[in-house]
Amino acid sequence: MQPRDEGTGRTIYAVSAISCDVDTGTGAQDAPYCLIQNAVNAAVPGDTVQITGSTGYFSQESVTVKTSGIRIVGIGGQAWINSSGQRPALELDGVTDVTVSNMMLESYGTPAVVIKGSSNIKLDGDYVDLNPNTHGVDALTIDGASSNVTVSRTYVDAGFWGAGPAASGISVASGASDITLAGNVLAATGITATGVAGLDVTGNTIQRACASAIDIQGASTGVHLENNLLEDTNPDTDYMFGGFKSQCTAAQQTWAPDITVSEGSSAGTTADYNAFYIHGDDATAPYSWSGTTYPTLAAFQAGAAQGAHDVIDTKKANGAYLRANKSANVDMLLVPGSAAINSADPNAPGRLGSDFYGVSPYTSRGAVQYVNPNAQLAVALSGTHTSAYAISLNADVTTALVPITAKVSWGDGTTSNPDVYGSGRVTLPHRYAKLGTYTITVTVADNVGNTVSNTVTARTAGSAYTAYGPTRVLDTRTGTGAPKAKAKAHAVTKVQIGGNGGIPAGVTAVVLNVTVTRADGFGYITAYGDGDARPSTSNVNFTAGQTVPNLVIVPVGANGYVDLYNGASATVDLIADVAGYFTQSASSGYTPVSPARLVDTRNGTGVAKGQIGANGSFAAQIAGNSKGHLPASGVTAVALNVTVTGSKGSGFLTVYPDGGKTPLASNINYGTNQTIANAVIVPVGADGKIRVFNGSTRSTDVLVDVVGYYSAASKSAYLPVDPVRVLDTRASYWHSGPMYPGGYIYTPLGADEPDITAFALNTTVTDTKGAGFLTVSPDPYSEYQYESGSAGWPTRPGVSTLNWLRGQTVPNLVQASPGPYGIIDFWNSGTGSVNLVIDAFGYYQND
Repeated sequence: MQPRDEGTGRTIYAVSAISCDVDTGTGAQDAPYCLIQNAVNAAVPGDTVQITGSTGYFSQESVTVKTSGIRIVGIGGQAWINSSGQRPALELDGVTDVTVSNMMLESYGTPAVVIKGSSNIKLDGDYVDLNPNTHGVDALTIDGASSNVTVSRTYVDAGFWGAGPAASGISVASGASDITLAGNVLAATGITATGVAGLDVTGNTIQRACASAIDIQGASTGVHLENNLLEDTNPDTDYMFGGFKSQCTAAQQTWAPDITVSEGSSAGTTADYNAFYIHGDDATAPYSWSGTTYPTLAAFQAGAAQGAHDVIDTKKANGAYLRANKSANVDMLLVPGSAAINSADPNAPGRLGSDFYGVSPYTSRGAVQYVNPNAQLAVALSGTHTSAYAISLNADVTTALVPITAKVSWGDGTTSNPDVYGSGRVTLPHRYAKLGTYTITVTVADNVGNTVSNTVTARTAGSAYTAYGPTRVLDTRTGTGAPKAKAKAHAVTKVQIGGNGGIPAGVTAVVLNVTVTRADGFGYITAYGDGDARPSTSNVNFTAGQTVPNLVIVPVGANGYVDLYNGASATVDLIADVAGYFTQSASSGYTPVSPARLVDTRNGTGVAKGQIGANGSFAAQIAGNSKGHLPASGVTAVALNVTVTGSKGSGFLTVYPDGGKTPLASNINYGTNQTIANAVIVPVGADGKIRVFNGSTRSTDVLVDVVGYYSAASKSAYLPVDPVRVLDTRASYWHSGPMYPGGYIYTPLGADEPDITAFALNTTVTDTKGAGFLTVSPDPYSEYQYESGSAGWPTRPGVSTLNWLRGQTVPNLVQASPGPYGIIDFWNSGTGSVNLVIDAFGYYQND
């Protein structure tokens, strides 16, 4: 604490040193006295004695001032006089106009500061204490012959609490007059004044022990007790203090009221605007007034007609250490919510213009103005998805103080308490047990009572599947879902999904069967979420006059629409049927299975042997089907690959839940003797079956292969991604060239993501040199085994994904399982080489 001023006369320099046998100093700045008494003796009125401290060192002497009109100023935080023997550290004897500021003054067995027969004395910003082994001795005394004495902004400590006679931090003797005690901090002690004429006790923080914090005795007059904060000693402060109620009782000392005013002093005393903090169960009376003890403020206000603005402060102030090499810790720093904050009487007699630390404006009760040391405390929240169910939350904390405590309420009934080490980012992972939208609240608090909270809404990235339809939402031939007209070349047709036909808003992706028909030229269709950038991938490839379907799983734009881009230089008609949709709320998850054939009408697998007749249908058992390893219950939808072959004429197939009406939708369109496949995701009927309808006047064979199913018990959630091409055997980076007949390509799509259970891929074969079919299956070997040469030749399952003839370009969606090591195999079961193109549109994830 620096001096507030240094006078106008000569400056005499001294230094507080641990020992000084012979003083060779002259008082000059470069030759200071090492005995402070010599410096004081050398001063004349108007001089300033400047004492420089050195951390951990003190002057072992007792200094007596007998020269008036001088200033004694400590420089730094350790201008320290620690008297040897039972003598005061500082005695002002019969002097006037003396100021002592920023000094540390300590003694043993006797008061540290003695003021006798002196007037116009000012002690400001000092540190006054007794050796801890001193008991029953007042720390600072003012005798009855002294007047106009001010002690301000000074810390006073009477040493260890002891079981002996009670001692005061500041004691004013009978006969003293015009005394001001303002802005001081007293620890485990109090103020005693007897028979004083004019006493202002204003704006002090006093942490009392057994005796009263303020005790006015005798026949004192002109006493004002205002703006003080009076606190019980408590275990959170200095271990030296003691003086709890239990200790006082055990030592046969009274647990005195906070303020005692004798009968002879009550008429001349005013008390108001004081605040009282009671520790725990150590409740005591706030006042003993004129011989009557008042147990509550209300009783005092009614009985004594005083203290109209007194309050009980329920917020314990925080402790503070005031000087190096001193363990004294007193509750003095107000915390948010304290009744003492900004509630002082601005007109209180003796009120200072600045607080204990020199802070102004000074409007709080007690010695320290409340200045929020951490007004900038804040927490900002952001985050990213790390998986279908998990997020990574970033809490960016701004604080001037440590330690900081934090609590995170994740919105799912769980909480966590992360470690926070001041300002900076804390990254917190969390996994939700269920898909959904959650409100996360983060609360941080510092050690001075500030608390701030912030919230952020987190929606899990994964989506669950809801079976729907199949239902037609677009047909440009009839004007369903769009104007009745062919889609123009290089133009977009918008298809409403969210909010259409009972499909909720906020859907993340939709399963559409997109069919191109009556094409006036060759080209392709690309499906993507409205508002997203159009990807450089395709979903349906066609030539002039073809009718080509393909199943797509496509993200839905924020406005609920999907865009179908006609990448041809010719017009086409477009048809779209919804088979289901995904939302970020709990519904059905996906479980992949090893691809297996459930139905083959050519040999009687799953149904009676023989082609499906014109406009005929058959039911296929899904629930409990052992060939597909499907559970007996709980299946809401099934992922299939359906193939038409050996057809006697043109037509279409519609796959739908058994037990319902045949919907106006199609899954596969075929021509005479054409072999064509398409992926199908279809709801399962209440009887656990699906039905396949042949919308033709001629018969055909049908093959049904299962690749997975949806159920509430399944955990795998879908995450749509911006379509990305993951393989193109035509590209320069693919040095192996086209796929040869009977061969396969192993593709490690999920090698680093063991919790990914399946990928949504669009597979396209082109440059076909012969007829054949593609099979997609999980690989049983690891990439390490392939690289080391220890992998064997996998067994191709007896299923197909898409079929082609020489010269055709054929796409089809496949939901491919990556197997135990994240690798997917693509087999060319044809008579000639083909080029393979694979586009990824999303994946399923367990975590």
